[in-house]
Amino acid sequence: MLKTFLTVVFSSALVFSASAQTTSTTSTRVQDIRSAAKQQVQVMRQATQEQIQKEREAFKQKVESMRENLKTAIQSSREELKTKLQNIKDERKKAAVERIDKSLTDLNARMTTHYSNVLDQISDVLKRIVSRADKAQTSGLDVASVRTAITKAQTAIDAARAAVTAQVSKVYTLNVTTDATLKNVVGEARKALQGDLKKVGDAVKAAREAVRNAAVTLGQIRGVDELKQPTSTATSTTTSTNQ
Repeated sequence: MLKTFLTVVFSSALVFSASAQTTSTTSTRVQDIRSAAKQQVQVMRQATQEQIQKEREAFKQKVESMRENLKTAIQSSREELKTKLQNIKDERKKAAVERIDKSLTDLNARMTTHYSNVLDQISDVLKRIVSRADKAQTSGLDVASVRTAITKAQTAIDAARAAVTAQVSKVYTLNVTTDATLKNVVGEARKALQGDLKKVGDAVKAAREAVRNAAVTLGQIRGVDELKQPTSTATSTTTSTNQ
């Protein structure tokens, strides 16, 4: 009887030990899978952040290069204007036209610089959204909708940057012929500049709205607000794009 009892106890111990080992192995595998997934997300995060920064630097360099090349075109345009103004007898009108010509160039430079800065700020916000989305994904949350919104936001930013780049290179020439046409010529140039700047402004606003939508989409994910966020994280996209 005792022998039978010991046999049963020993067999039970073996079963319990095997079960414990199986549970331990399964737990280890789950941890390994989670660790691998976390590392993959971290790699993706780093690649995305680097890509955003790379595109930002490329945009900045391209704009600076175009501004430098534009100096020659602006100087040539002003010399051409001086030649055309020889047909105008009123010296005060000549001086006024030259001031207006310069003001148009300065306004375009000022506004394109402003829009460039706004896009940099918007891009920074998107980077923080990407970081939060990565953290949410690491925590097991479904971020598919956020990824789609992020892609759309980056596309909108790229489109706005292209619009800024194109605007930087524009020169608004005053085709002066006679005193009688001066007012119309100046008015047309101003109207053209304002219209072009509005298009760029609209593109920047579209980018800002796309980033805001990405932030809202992220915020709608159940459980995302429970994740601990860095104190520097912000999703505000209220930077002004007004002229």
